[in-house]
Amino acid sequence: MLEEGATVQESVSRVRPAQVLLWCAVCLCGAASRGLAQQDPAGVQVAQPSVVIAYRERPRLPFDPQRLKLRPTLDGEIGPTEWSPLYTVSEGPVRGTVYLNWDDEFVYIGAATDQPAWLAVDLDAACDGWLRGADNLEIAVAPVGSQGGVPLTTRVLDAAANRDAPVWNEAAADPRAVKLVVKQGGPGQVVEMAVPRGMAGLAPRAGSLLGFRADFLPAATAPAATAPYEPHLLLDVTLVESKTVAVTGIVPRLTIEDTAMVPGQTMHAALDLSNQIDQVRGIRSVTWSGVGPAESYLKTLREVALPEIKGQKTLRLRYSTPLPETAVPGFYQFTVTAVMDDGSTVSSTASFSIEEAFTIQVEANPEAVALIGPTEVKLQVTVGSAAPGFKRAEVVLEPPASWELKGKARRTVNLHRENSSGKVFYVVTIPSAAQTGEYRIAATMTCRGAAKAAHRAIKVTRVEKP
Repeated sequence: MLEEGATVQESVSRVRPAQVLLWCAVCLCGAASRGLAQQDPAGVQVAQPSVVIAYRERPRLPFDPQRLKLRPTLDGEIGPTEWSPLYTVSEGPVRGTVYLNWDDEFVYIGAATDQPAWLAVDLDAACDGWLRGADNLEIAVAPVGSQGGVPLTTRVLDAAANRDAPVWNEAAADPRAVKLVVKQGGPGQVVEMAVPRGMAGLAPRAGSLLGFRADFLPAATAPAATAPYEPHLLLDVTLVESKTVAVTGIVPRLTIEDTAMVPGQTMHAALDLSNQIDQVRGIRSVTWSGVGPAESYLKTLREVALPEIKGQKTLRLRYSTPLPETAVPGFYQFTVTAVMDDGSTVSSTASFSIEEAFTIQVEANPEAVALIGPTEVKLQVTVGSAAPGFKRAEVVLEPPASWELKGKARRTVNLHRENSSGKVFYVVTIPSAAQTGEYRIAATMTCRGAAKAAHRAIKVTRVEKP
């Protein structure tokens, strides 16, 4: 959900050949300074020279290849815990930090720079090399406040048909499918975007590899097109549901029993500390806690007087806490830190989600009725449960006052297990005297003392008899 007042820039058209100049390249060295705007002696601004990205070199920056499953809020602000930094550019004409996260639906890319700037992103969805397949996606985001161009453009390098003669396909990826927020704060700029699953073959899942790089280009420079046969060297990152920081000989692994929970459910987690050497290791303390917003939902627990880890063995520690009934659905993080006997620290972080416990949906057939006489409409109410165990729900249908309902309005649905659903079918008759208009049919489900409602609108028009 977008924050009120954020500057949102979304592309409104597909890339055309004339827009190819939006494909920028930047060299994060001295050559970049030559891309700044120049003026002739008469004071007239002249064309700027191109700036070229060193695509034949991988970004020589320290980076964290483990990309945690996490859904940030696209509001133009980089929160302290909602993004995971990938690397920081501390030299060159534009400086800033690049962020990268993912979930089952999107790959999330963020950038915070010290000034308004172009952002050029390369994604190799299969991580099989830039000049292979048709899964090589380029995204260019214009600086905040730029005039005369679309804010975001996309294109795909297609090397599947002929590897020796790859071609750019400007219509293979619709830029309108990318969610984008660009916001200026002081002298700097923040870019946040979500690239959807399926774009250029993107299929984010735990354990998969992704080729990625993001480069900055000064706002005043002239973007230059890159040749389709130009190799791009990217960073290889791994999409993970949990992230670990180990020390020599000790490897931690945090697992959450159910990573998709509902309010009121008990969270169960385990920490495995693997000792990879023959020497016995002692543990000073272990601390379990939620990260950021999850801190108020999860019990913070610090344990001492813990067993030693025998050589070449694994020690398992367990944790559990109930989620409050008031927990807000969303994506969260949980972390555990262990301080070893020599003062070294290991940690592991995992993501989990809180979901709506119950859902309800109403479908109608038909949804639009041309009324001549009394007309039947079939209704299907589908209820779902994300709560563990067997649940029984009651569904009540409320048609418009003058419509006739066949059978009882209140019916029972059995939800046999977690992530199961049930259906209830109704038939209502629209009277021949009904006037033209849109009518609302409401349904309410009640389960575990909580109620949830949904509705469906049916459009009625009258056909006068000859």
